[in-house]
Amino acid sequence: MSSFNCEMLRIAREERGLSQKDLARKLHASQSDISKFEGGEKMPGEDFIQKAASFFGYTVEFFFRPFVALPSGLVFHRKRSALSATERKRIVAEARVRMLDLAIFAEFSGIQSGALPLRDGRSPEDMARHIRILWAVPSGPIANLTKLLEKNKIAVLPFDFGSTFVDGFFMPPAEEGSLQCIVMNANPAMPPDRRRFTIAHELGHLILHRNEFAEETGKRQENEANLFASEFLMPAADIEEDLSAPLTFARLRELKSKWKVSMSALVIRAQQLKKISDSEAKRIWFLFSRYGYRKNEPVMGLSEERPFGVTWLVREFAKAKGTTAPASLFLTPELFARRYPDSAGLAGRDRQEECTREE
Repeated sequence: MSSFNCEMLRIAREERGLSQKDLARKLHASQSDISKFEGGEKMPGEDFIQKAASFFGYTVEFFFRPFVALPSGLVFHRKRSALSATERKRIVAEARVRMLDLAIFAEFSGIQSGALPLRDGRSPEDMARHIRILWAVPSGPIANLTKLLEKNKIAVLPFDFGSTFVDGFFMPPAEEGSLQCIVMNANPAMPPDRRRFTIAHELGHLILHRNEFAEETGKRQENEANLFASEFLMPAADIEEDLSAPLTFARLRELKSKWKVSMSALVIRAQQLKKISDSEAKRIWFLFSRYGYRKNEPVMGLSEERPFGVTWLVREFAKAKGTTAPASLFLTPELFARRYPDSAGLAGRDRQEECTREE
């Protein structure tokens, strides 16, 4: 067995939203020892590792996995300041452990991420147009953005963040050759149009900023990701005519159904393309506030785009591995069932029983 990986203990702790002091209390250890274990200054004993594995729902082998945590795309989000440090770490840690699972699923199925083009000095809008050409996206609205990303080997990984302060962020591959991933907040309070723009926004970060972690992060990257998302979802050449005046509420509702973006995003796009004046925009924003559209717009029949790729990978893995699926992911059966409830039944049956049923 390889050496104890202190990074895995820290991730497991942060995934539970625990401080070092909290974990020490639960595992009957000292905070000083927890700090030294996580800092790599001291090797925990076998008894501690067994207790930690039992508490977190992982196998002992989980703590010996070779993995180095990389910065997440959450660093680019100014809204992250509304989250407590503990909540931010918890969300990122859960994304990391799910990404580790995803790496195993992808390797099992022989799937790797496609190469992403370099920015090469392009503007966000030019990069959006470049990606649409590269991916052979027809002109006009994108019918299913999630499906488009999955087709191009970018995983969309949803789970409930337990907060609405952050909609999503991108994650670098957990391991070499693993899938690029956009982590999405599956909180039911998020409407479909907001999810779509979030996915496009995070794709912008992934395309434009994936190598910028060492630089100052914040407002510039957020603005660029928004420009990318606007051009990717609403190409100027295709939407300009639709945004011609008068941009009434009735017209905005119609365009929302067509382009599958929020009415607010359409107004912002009209401003970007100078299809409406500042005074017209001000009038529209006033009416949005008056009718409560700033917080809750009419859904206009838009439906959720449910990620299928990760679900398929999990189910194929569970069917093939049977009762060994949880251990193959370094999970106990109980944690596997909580994390992947749709596939827990497949993993709970013996593979021979599954084969007999298929015959």
